[in-house]
Amino acid sequence: MVARLSWGSSPMTFRLRERRSNLATWSARLAAVSIPVLIIAAVGHRADLLDASMTYGAMAVGFTIAALAVIAAAAAFEAIWRDGRKGVRTALWGLFLGLVVLSLPAIGAWRIVAYPRLTDISTDLDDPPAFERAIADRGAEARAISDPTVDSAQLQRDAYPDIVSRHYSIDSQRVFDDALAVVIDRGWRLLASHRPDDNDSSGRIEAVARTMIFAFSQDVVVRVQPDGDGSLVDMRSAARNGAHDLGTDAERIRAFFGDLDTSLQGASEDQGDSG
Repeated sequence: MVARLSWGSSPMTFRLRERRSNLATWSARLAAVSIPVLIIAAVGHRADLLDASMTYGAMAVGFTIAALAVIAAAAAFEAIWRDGRKGVRTALWGLFLGLVVLSLPAIGAWRIVAYPRLTDISTDLDDPPAFERAIADRGAEARAISDPTVDSAQLQRDAYPDIVSRHYSIDSQRVFDDALAVVIDRGWRLLASHRPDDNDSSGRIEAVARTMIFAFSQDVVVRVQPDGDGSLVDMRSAARNGAHDLGTDAERIRAFFGDLDTSLQGASEDQGDSG
């Protein structure tokens, strides 16, 4: 803004300084800082440079910074409205980035409410597939593996009635081969596998899956055994850390069986045609 004042015959020109909202600037800065903090947490944990507790701590720092960015943006809007200060676009940018970052814990909070507090899901609750190699691979800070209690089994049945054993009218060796291929295609880290043979008709696969963003490990075991004229497949997925799996174990089992159904569809049709 330019103003002119006259003093005698000599006009004087000066520029009024426009006030800018410092809170708007801080909002954008805080929101921008929260993103690399969370990226460091995700990359560090995925590269095994941070353990689970350190990763949770880094996540808490990142989300707290994002929350401060949103608060600063809201305060900036109030000051801009009251005093006419500049910085609307900067505050909007800080608010947008902060809310995008906070969408992750918001989704997690919704899942805590929507899904039961479980960390171990199995298609066979009476005789769940046993973890063997996973126990040694888990580490000291991981949750202990235990069979489902009566209460947890009922919680699972109520929440996930579709998580049950799957029968295929195909021989167990073919089912095992396709199940192993699904595990490998999904990028899970293979711990052990035993193909059904004459000495042991049951097959088993143990692997470690990881969550998409922060790469928290979840143990998986698949059991394939003869069942009449076909095979019976059971699967178990258990989170290593945290008190709630946010529904990811059940989602992983559904996705696995979806891939296995697709893989075995052709084999089932071939056997039906040959019959």
